[in-house]
Amino acid sequence: MIPLLFVHGWAFDAGFWEPLRDRLTDFPVRSVDLGFSGRPDRPSLRRPLVVAHSMGLAWALANVPRPWAGVLAVNAFPCFTRSAAFVDGVSPRMVGRMQTRFGEEPHAVTAEFLNRCGIADADLSGLQPGPLGEALDWLATCDERPALAALDCPVMALAGTADVIVPESMSRAVFAAHELILAERGGHLLPLTHPDWVATHLRQFAARLQ
Repeated sequence: MIPLLFVHGWAFDAGFWEPLRDRLTDFPVRSVDLGFSGRPDRPSLRRPLVVAHSMGLAWALANVPRPWAGVLAVNAFPCFTRSAAFVDGVSPRMVGRMQTRFGEEPHAVTAEFLNRCGIADADLSGLQPGPLGEALDWLATCDERPALAALDCPVMALAGTADVIVPESMSRAVFAAHELILAERGGHLLPLTHPDWVATHLRQFAARLQ
């Protein structure tokens, strides 16, 4: 079986993938942890199928060595904020407001973001403001679209039509050259809200990579 390398997004940790991992026990799996709420872990795998959520795709494109067997991008993006070169991004003022407040209120900013995603009353007792703040600053300016275009492996993207963090229009723009599958009324947390759906598409995609 192709090894899976899971990469979570901003404000999450490796535990984000547990519902999906529970449905994929026949795959060899490792998970990156970016250290936002615990010890960082950046395992390496030979020719993995990279499964990335949200900012995790941009991070993987910037940090995970090639070659890859493929990419499954879930609610994900290679570039987030709008600019003259990326008109489909979200307003930089939104990220800018988060950056401005984060230095003084990291827990409040993170809780508000998670609440927008659909997670209320998140346990932030282990929050690590340093790594999380650095990632937020990187998120504001990152553009890994050239790295995505340069990949020599298949790419499948899964997105939700009701995602308030990564709008459908952004998904359609950044994955215009790739296979994009939409979950009707799906939000930003498809691995948590639609784990069976995501697992099914992952299995079908992985079978094509053998």
